[in-house]
Amino acid sequence: MTVPSNKAMPLRIALLAQPANAAGLSADLLSSLPTVQKIVIGDDFNLSINSAIEAVSEGHVIELTAASGNSGLESSILMLSALSAAKSKIHPHAYFAGFCENSATKAESVEEALSHARRQHEDLSYDRDFDVTTSAQQFAQLFEVVSELSGRTLANRYWFTQPNRARVASLTFNRKSEGSTSLILTQATGLQPAKPLLSEDRVMFVVSGSNETELKSALAQLKVQLSDLPLIDSSEFKAIELIELMHSNLKQYQTSGSKNAACADIVIQAVSVESALKEISALESSLSKVMAENSHYKTPAGSCFSPSPNSKGGVTFVYPGVGTVYPGLLREFHHYFPQLFARLEREGDLEEMLQASKTYADEPKELSLSELAIAGVGSSYILTQLLCEDFAVKPDFALGYSKGEASMWASLGVWKNPHALIEMTQTSPIFTTAISGELTAVRENWQLSTSEQIKWNSFVVRSDAASIEALLPEFPRAYLAIVQGDTCVLAGCEETCRALLKKLGKRGIPANRVTAMHTSPAWSQHEQIREFYTQPVFDELPEHIRFISAAENRPVDIDSQSIALSIANTFCSTLDFTSLIRSARTQGARLFIEVGADRQTSTLIDKINRTDEVSSHYCTVAANAKGGEDITTLLKCIGQLITHQIPLSMSPLLEGLEQQINDAKIQRQLSATNLLVTNSSSAAENQKNNHQGEPI
Repeated sequence: MTVPSNKAMPLRIALLAQPANAAGLSADLLSSLPTVQKIVIGDDFNLSINSAIEAVSEGHVIELTAASGNSGLESSILMLSALSAAKSKIHPHAYFAGFCENSATKAESVEEALSHARRQHEDLSYDRDFDVTTSAQQFAQLFEVVSELSGRTLANRYWFTQPNRARVASLTFNRKSEGSTSLILTQATGLQPAKPLLSEDRVMFVVSGSNETELKSALAQLKVQLSDLPLIDSSEFKAIELIELMHSNLKQYQTSGSKNAACADIVIQAVSVESALKEISALESSLSKVMAENSHYKTPAGSCFSPSPNSKGGVTFVYPGVGTVYPGLLREFHHYFPQLFARLEREGDLEEMLQASKTYADEPKELSLSELAIAGVGSSYILTQLLCEDFAVKPDFALGYSKGEASMWASLGVWKNPHALIEMTQTSPIFTTAISGELTAVRENWQLSTSEQIKWNSFVVRSDAASIEALLPEFPRAYLAIVQGDTCVLAGCEETCRALLKKLGKRGIPANRVTAMHTSPAWSQHEQIREFYTQPVFDELPEHIRFISAAENRPVDIDSQSIALSIANTFCSTLDFTSLIRSARTQGARLFIEVGADRQTSTLIDKINRTDEVSSHYCTVAANAKGGEDITTLLKCIGQLITHQIPLSMSPLLEGLEQQINDAKIQRQLSATNLLVTNSSSAAENQKNNHQGEPI
């Protein structure tokens, strides 16, 4: 049955993908709906879809499944009218909006289905077709597209879309004898449940004690508990005893351990029970020495301990500068924080914010200075929202390395519309031609003709600043751009810089990046930069945070003019990161958390603190690191915040564990009875995610 596209009303059928071994809708939702009728797709997929459409139009709720030899364990798609879903406060995973069957060609089928859905071809953000042989294959592909829409995922990467534009997918099945059948599915408000942060492969425990004896006793007790866990080979049950033990441990810490100021906290992290036991043994052997030296203990796996955490009141967010972004950065985060990404998507152009067309490209693509700046701010913004909103971390100070100063104002609830800076950065001559690209500001400063070439480069050199400064008068086209611990960055004419380095007797590592930030030619752009960053601020501002200017080494007044002037001064002046960190320490900074791509500033701060011989009193933590798994690095960051007794929410960790515990209960019931138990109390407990979604 093909309904004429010029007469048919669009379908408005809500779809919910129900995986095998998962409970159905909870009892409280089912009570407000008609009785669920089951349709098993037989040999004719189109006939079954038509029957389901007709039944939904008559007010029924349909559970659509494919024929299976293992009854009761098949995946299903719940179908009901969009109006009924809205009234019952159900967030659908997708909407079924258009249908066309048995057209001569795929193109005709898709166009007719789009017309039925009242959609244009340019609305399509995904077009998939298959040459199929069985109706079970057709159902499997339909189920997959519904799941992709609710997971906002395509090809294992985030499914970006333009602001305020829903995702629209076409799914076409081609049969030589019957022509093509197309379905149009559109994005709904339902979101796939977040992947759990902790699992049998990501293990975390916290043990507490007020002295060495208590800590060793707590470690010994944890070792016994882990050793007593049964060996579970079946992946079906996900080593649930381990999950329950982690949940009990972290719940206990949340309710009591984190509130006991007299206690010190040890965090154990590992990839398995066996490796967790090794982490405990290693810490037991080192504990006396760590406590005697009052040092920070960290392992590659993420286990950590600080016997005398002194970071309370000194939590400092550090924002890295341009150039730290790398391919694939935060690529997996949307699986673990779907609500965060849904909110970010409503705020602005998420794809542009991450420069995803290049950062997530199959083949790495080089980013321009403006693109690096945008993606750097974007990654810092996401990590800030994650730490502050999901984990409820509250910074006391904030500072930035170079252009990271702009990132901190964009990320910490000061600028009203930081997304507006994305397009401005892409088009502003400040970033495209003046201090990058053609380097017009440099050309003017050096009084060059248009035919004269500029060969610009910057070099990282292990040297003190004074030695370089003493030589600068002899080399007027070389500039001391950055001072950072035991190294400096020399920038300018490549030939001049190499000549200076030769006379200095030092080897420089070329950065091969064209930017005149932090050099004297940049001062010609000072007024334009100040105007560029004069942005409206919120009425309610984070007055509890002290924002430290890199140019002045002192707190900045939180108003548009003061912020813009501070950024412009930092942009044009030599960046003395060493002085900035030392000044932050004197103002009360204790724990430096790098909030952005990679961990370059963490490495620099560690070197500065070691040089000043204050490493035991200060600590750095990176929220991200190139070369590691993003979620693993994040968990290591959270582990260090715990051992430093920084107040934070454990909810993101606990919710994932609770989800696995509830899933295991349902699986056990289904395995025991081989029946779907959609009305059980356990199903009601488990299925809060069935109506998890964005605001309607």
